[in-house]
Amino acid sequence: MEESYQADPRRHPDRKEVDMSVRSQMLDEALSIGRRELGFLSEGDVFEAERLSKDRERILDEAIGDLDRDNLRQLADKLVEMKSLHDEITGEARKLHSSLKHDLANIKKQNKRIAGYSFGSGNVSRLAKERFVSKKG
Repeated sequence: MEESYQADPRRHPDRKEVDMSVRSQMLDEALSIGRRELGFLSEGDVFEAERLSKDRERILDEAIGDLDRDNLRQLADKLVEMKSLHDEITGEARKLHSSLKHDLANIKKQNKRIAGYSFGSGNVSRLAKERFVSKKG
């Protein structure tokens, strides 16, 4: 027997029905958290941004998780604003990712160059010395 999901208080006694004004306030809170998250991403603080993103996700899930289409329409303006903010956050995260990728590529090139100078000056790494076995015993 297939059962549709309904917020059944007997199954979830700790979950209470939330009215639309509270849901609207929750979306406002999620927007505020999202703006702070964007600020931390802009500053490069990915750890704080991640913490805030988890809070924002939890609040959004709670606010719109079990709403039907008609109730979602009532919150449409805030949801559109949230989508726009989410797009900004994603764009900032992509810029940060690209910047880190570029920095890592530069460090890798620099390490190769430094290793070349080191080898050219007669320094041979321990691994390179131990790699070859003497036939003399």
